[in-house]
Amino acid sequence: MSKTAIAYGIAELLRQAARSYHNSGIPLASFDARCSIDNFAVRTKSPGRRSHPTWRDIDGVDMLSPRLSVNIVEPAFLQEENDGDQYDELGRYLEVEFPTLPETDGDAVFVGQSEENVRCHSFGVLLYELFLNSAPISAGEEPDDGVVSESASKNADASLEWTGKMIQLVDLRGCSNLSGGELPSSLLLVIQSLLDCGEDDRTDHAYDSLDAVISDLHLLLLDPSRFLFHHEPVYDDNGRMKLSFREHQLYGREHEVSLITEAFCRVSGGKSESLFIGGFSGSGKSRLVNALTARVDAVGGYVLTHKFDQMSQEKSMLDVIAIFNNLCLLIKEKSPQLDLLVLVSDLFQVFGSDWSTLARLLPNIKVIVPHLERSADDIEVIDNQMNVRSICFTLQRFLRVVSSATHPVMLFLDDLQWCGKEVLTVVESLLCDTIGPPCVFFVGTYRSNEVADDHEIFCLEKRLKSSGIPLTMLSLEGLNPSYLNTMVSDALCIFPRITEPLSDIIYQKTRGNPFFVLAFMRSLVDRGLLEYNFSTRRWIWDDDDVSKMDITENVLHLLLSKMSGMSPSIQSALKIAACFGMKIEEAFVKTLCADPEHSDIRDWLEQVVKEGFMVKCGTSEFKFVHDKYHYSIGLSLYSSTKGKVADDILFSIADQIKLGIGNLATESPALRIDIAKLYGLAGMRAAASLDHVASRSYLEHALSLLPTDHWKSNYEISLRYSHRLAESCYSCGDVEKAQCILQEMTSQCHSTDDKLPAHSLLARILLDRKSFMEAYTLCHEVLSQLGEDIPSSLEMHQIDEMVEATLQVVERISSRDLLNMKEADESLGISMHFFNIMASAAYMLVDEKLHFVVCRMIQLTMKNGLCKYSNLGFIQFAALLCNRKTAKKKGIAIASQIGKAAMSCCRERYHASDMVPQCQLVYYSIVASHTEPLNACAGMLQQGFDAGMSSGDVGTAFLNASISIMTAVLAGDRLPTLLERVDYYLKLTNTYQQETSKVFLSIFRSTISILIDKGESTNSSLHVIDVPIDTTNTSVLESILYFQRSIQAYWQGHNERCQYYIDMFLSVCCDVWRHQFIMFLNGLNSFHLMREKSSKHLRAITKRAIRVVKTAASRSIWNFNNKIHLLEAEQFSFENNNSEAHTSYAAAISSACSSGFVHEQGLACELAGYHYKKVGDFRSALCFFGQAKRCYTEWGSQMKLDNVTHQFDSLADRVTDDPL
Repeated sequence: MSKTAIAYGIAELLRQAARSYHNSGIPLASFDARCSIDNFAVRTKSPGRRSHPTWRDIDGVDMLSPRLSVNIVEPAFLQEENDGDQYDELGRYLEVEFPTLPETDGDAVFVGQSEENVRCHSFGVLLYELFLNSAPISAGEEPDDGVVSESASKNADASLEWTGKMIQLVDLRGCSNLSGGELPSSLLLVIQSLLDCGEDDRTDHAYDSLDAVISDLHLLLLDPSRFLFHHEPVYDDNGRMKLSFREHQLYGREHEVSLITEAFCRVSGGKSESLFIGGFSGSGKSRLVNALTARVDAVGGYVLTHKFDQMSQEKSMLDVIAIFNNLCLLIKEKSPQLDLLVLVSDLFQVFGSDWSTLARLLPNIKVIVPHLERSADDIEVIDNQMNVRSICFTLQRFLRVVSSATHPVMLFLDDLQWCGKEVLTVVESLLCDTIGPPCVFFVGTYRSNEVADDHEIFCLEKRLKSSGIPLTMLSLEGLNPSYLNTMVSDALCIFPRITEPLSDIIYQKTRGNPFFVLAFMRSLVDRGLLEYNFSTRRWIWDDDDVSKMDITENVLHLLLSKMSGMSPSIQSALKIAACFGMKIEEAFVKTLCADPEHSDIRDWLEQVVKEGFMVKCGTSEFKFVHDKYHYSIGLSLYSSTKGKVADDILFSIADQIKLGIGNLATESPALRIDIAKLYGLAGMRAAASLDHVASRSYLEHALSLLPTDHWKSNYEISLRYSHRLAESCYSCGDVEKAQCILQEMTSQCHSTDDKLPAHSLLARILLDRKSFMEAYTLCHEVLSQLGEDIPSSLEMHQIDEMVEATLQVVERISSRDLLNMKEADESLGISMHFFNIMASAAYMLVDEKLHFVVCRMIQLTMKNGLCKYSNLGFIQFAALLCNRKTAKKKGIAIASQIGKAAMSCCRERYHASDMVPQCQLVYYSIVASHTEPLNACAGMLQQGFDAGMSSGDVGTAFLNASISIMTAVLAGDRLPTLLERVDYYLKLTNTYQQETSKVFLSIFRSTISILIDKGESTNSSLHVIDVPIDTTNTSVLESILYFQRSIQAYWQGHNERCQYYIDMFLSVCCDVWRHQFIMFLNGLNSFHLMREKSSKHLRAITKRAIRVVKTAASRSIWNFNNKIHLLEAEQFSFENNNSEAHTSYAAAISSACSSGFVHEQGLACELAGYHYKKVGDFRSALCFFGQAKRCYTEWGSQMKLDNVTHQFDSLADRVTDDPL
């Protein structure tokens, strides 16, 4: 039976009895007389067949005088965990429970120290008898035979009489003996410390109170394996004794654990959240977060973790991409097959034709979609164009699909102070995604003593707060002395009251930093200042010796001192491992093993693990226990691997050499060039992996190591590195730097061919910066040098002749013809590339030379073969045919045929992601709207935005977004949804500095806001941009502005104003489709005006409107059939041809419903209501106004709903029966 548990019960009874005696005024001597083993009895259950009871049979302990009882209870959660004979003998985690307690005054009991000493000594005598079955003896006194007192039976009778129950009493000294007859050293220490209380010369370990005794006894039962049972020494592989640290215990972090757990629970509810943890190195930041990761994994979440180091800063984007690439593997591992099928379907729906961009960014997506293939064109294009922003956008779309409330993503980035700014940009973009916010729990840790107040981490925190992202900030300080003492006590398996002096010294040395505490205590063992005493079976030390130990506050010299005593082979292994950052992977180990000089590296690393500097991850990787080990080793160790390893560890070598790059100034020119080539290769590899920040850094170092005359002495690598550096600067957003490099390149190049890559990038930069004339001029100059004869000006008749000649060549072309066309040579592709940029610039300049450029692109294609730019030329030619000034009788039909053929060829023959945004923009904004449903065109333009953002063609992406919003408004998409989308795009225009698209989107937002509620609650000063008509400098902007204001005025019922804007629009419009739509509005508006005052001019407008819309309906019944029916209904109504009007209104309503144009369905119902009201059929009028209400409600237009409701309510009073 557990004598320790019994001792604990007796101690609790004595403490309660002492309080009772004190409150009753009974002398202390009377109490001490009761502190005898014969005054206590144990209540047990029947032992059955066993010869003696065990702990399992204990019910409680009774004190006979005064009459007190305590029950000993084992917590239910431990009942299945603690088994074994050792527990039977010594005890387990038990608690006491008093059935009844004597009444007390409730005040604290204060007694003198002398009284406490007597009480503790008496209890020590009792425990001596309990555990050793005899009373303690003085020196020279002979022990007796240990005969049990006969008073036990009397005590039993008293107990039976007191409780009035059938309770079996057991004589304490009759309990089973300890195994082997040997008392644990911890119990001996308790008893000795109690007996010392009776000595005049008290030892330091003597107890001060009975409360302290109870605390120690409770600890013995709380963790018997650590504090009660004998501890045999444990040795490491090198024969050194180990301390018993709790590997996974978080001391003093209960509050922080609660906060981080609560934050994740909120994310599990379907929202993103962020948490930042600051603290000194070794303060336990990583362990705190790791305490949550198992829970995240258990609930179906995906845990992504990465730890940055000092060598991460220049390639941190590579690390981030790798993190999300690994997410694909996690999804495959944790998802059932049916869920994967649904996920793949969702991904294809989101990415559409832009799927290859995701595959390029995250190659592991192939484990989810094994049949996925990527073309070489995709790889080249994305390498050249994807930048940080496009990567952010692609990851946003990916996480919208794969993360959810049931599968939240936890992104843990450790040591943010060493990551690049672009990493924080990615984090911000994921958390602030407003269009489809993913369920992401971001946790970032950083060393608070290594970041300034203006660090990007704190800037990110401010931006997240301003964006409304829930943010939790934690700061981890060192452990306070109490928690530190608990940690030391656990490590030494000694009572906290005894380790307290030692822990105070350690606290002074380490300020409570957990990592430093561990390192310091291990150093005490290594130096023999903390040693295990085999006779007492516990750790011992001398406080004075420990206090005198020389130690710096950062403890690094301890690590270096330990390293200096190791063998040369282990030191060499540490140096080599340090060159790879925090972890050296199996592939690198294999590479090193192939080198004769490092063939034993694996065995050396195994020894490093035994020394405690590294741990093995799985079976093949080695990781430093903490980065302080890494950096105390790797301060000047880059030479260990210089020139000795293969390309697989290129980045690690380049980063390590960078630490000592200043030393290369004195090296030979040949060595400097060799290292420059190493950096150049690293820059190319980084760019291929989409880490343009790292690429830029490597290439700048590469060029800095070349001789001052490198354009003469090293022309080829100077040309290659300079161009790649310019592309990386451009992708990083440093356009000015890119332009400077390109200008230097063009001044140093030997030939026109060598200048072409620089001219190409410079033209793209000028186009993106809206320097359209400069871009056009540059392309003109380059094409002239390539042999193209481009006229400086063109007459209108020349343009017509050119278009007509080209039309005759391509009017019957099909997608099969394009697919079967031969591939053009590379030289044509170069010319077509510059023509493509030139065409974009000419379009924005509204220059008539656009016709020449497009026609020339088709001529070159038909003569020399097809390239990926050819399809855009065909689509642009189709768009020209849709221009009102050049449209022929069959021009729209031919344009549609050519455009469809080119789009089909673009998808089937070329998978170039950089061409998708431009092709989608031109085709679906100008050509397809004549023949394909508006709803589908709006959707494809939105895909063009996604493709442009993913490929890095941001300018074209936002033009797609702008036109998609305009098209969606005309298609009758739900207005509140459109408002959310346009606000999302407007927010991005600020991020990407797209001022032109911002103006367009602001105009469209104004239209949407007015249509919803006249801007009363949906208007926002953040998005209002005043564009005075008389100061607009492009006809494109004028055209859009007048078009939108015409729509706004018509739906608000401002007919005169609407007529003014329609006239202004018609004066600048060159777009046939928008001309056809505005004529529909013009006709409806003219009918409204004629009801007030008819005129020949207005009647002419209505007839012309019907004629134009009929022509449009012949090409697209879907888009225009309801419109022609509504115009005809209005004409019949105006002419009082009521029968035909009724038929046409019904046809307009039905046709609009079939096309999904809920807004125009509502408009037809509203106008029909006015017609029936005019002819006196109030019942029918009420019915149509009711239908209009439902349509406008579905559309989301409160403005129109209010107007129609007013008409409905006024008629309802005149109709006696419910017409509905």
